[in-house]
Amino acid sequence: MFHENKRGTLGPMWLSGWIAGCFRLTRRFMTATDIDVWIGKTLFVPPIIKLCYLTRQSQFAISRLFWFIVALDQLRIAQTLTSQIVAGLFSIVMMLTASMRADMPAMSLMWFRFLAIGFLLLDTFEAVVMGHWRGVEIWLLVLIAEYAATIVTLPPSDVRKKTRAVPVRES
Repeated sequence: MFHENKRGTLGPMWLSGWIAGCFRLTRRFMTATDIDVWIGKTLFVPPIIKLCYLTRQSQFAISRLFWFIVALDQLRIAQTLTSQIVAGLFSIVMMLTASMRADMPAMSLMWFRFLAIGFLLLDTFEAVVMGHWRGVEIWLLVLIAEYAATIVTLPPSDVRKKTRAVPVRES
């Protein structure tokens, strides 16, 4: 792979081999988008869709509902007066957003979902090591809210209406 030219330095053959190797490496590993799609489709989207069918709400209403739950949970664990005021204002804003704009499309960013996954992993590790589980659930609720916003359309329900067979009278 390392080809030296007449002067003893690495030539363009090495560079082209390195570039080709990089492209081969990217084909073997999942990209960030692939990881995000896999996490969403395997862990979060199926329960969110079941919750949408159960509550007869849109995925955007479920997303705003979970953001409201995050705000209330943040208010629950707030310890100082300042954090209680900020969490209370956040709860009011999320309540108004959930009630007034429930079915409007919501935006979700991949980098924010990865940030929430990172914080969930860090908080879970800290909870396992230190035994401090307070507040770990917030990041799980944030991920549910964010992945609910990524669902473009809900698939059709598998619930089939059972109808009674009405006997037909012949005249």
